Amino acid sequence: MKKKYWAYLALLAGWIVFCYWLYAKEVFPRFHGLQETTGPQHVKDLNLPLAFTWGSDVPLAGKGYSAWLKDLAKVDSIEEIMIVKGYYFRDEQESIQQGEALAKRRADRVLDLDGLSRDHSLVLAMPQEINADVRTNPFEAIGIERIALSDVLRIAGDTIELCFPIKDSLVLPLYLLNRFDAWLGNNSEQPETQVYVVGIADGSGIAEPTDMAMERALVIQQQMIKTGWDEERIHLSTGQRSNPNSIRNRCVIVYKVR
Repeated sequence: MKKKYWAYLALLAGWIVFCYWLYAKEVFPRFHGLQETTGPQHVKDLNLPLAFTWGSDVPLAGKGYSAWLKDLAKVDSIEEIMIVKGYYFRDEQESIQQGEALAKRRADRVLDLDGLSRDHSLVLAMPQEINADVRTNPFEAIGIERIALSDVLRIAGDTIELCFPIKDSLVLPLYLLNRFDAWLGNNSEQPETQVYVVGIADGSGIAEPTDMAMERALVIQQQMIKTGWDEERIHLSTGQRSNPNSIRNRCVIVYKVR
């Protein structure tokens, strides 16, 4: 009699556990949606400081995560610009566009960790090739490149030079744009001030076309127009440079003449 009683209780307990699991994992998400998770999920046996699983943008924190995050937070100093590269595998999503969106979300998650500054950062989505069992095991999906601020921003009196951190991209970090706006100052209210904008194309290796230099100059021109400058006072031209540091060849030089 006692055996039947205990068997009944065990069966009842198992049924309760199964029903709870079914509700939590299947029923509740279907009717209410999964709650978004921005913080990392800590995985005890993960031998990577930060990783992701197939098709997911939720970061997993493993061994060395605290030290990794502490080192990453140093970019908040004004001495560096950070490029956060989010990677994706082509089979993770149904299209390249969806894959790029996944990669950008992964990169954004990293910037959200510990409230890292976005003013000093740029996000880049890139594909990668499968070289391990990534469908079932966590993998690295983030690459970080740090660039010295002195390589992308130089100011000398009435001349400023802004360089584009990412090859074939016309995007500048917000910090550089803010510094540029501050440099422009109130000269937009002085009609006698003329500004010359020189777009630079990379002339080393396989040289960039002149059109790329002009596109960089146009980006700066549009930024000036947004801050109140008349287009007639902005004079555009182009040039090339072959500096060993390639980032110094993707610049725009701006100088004022009164």
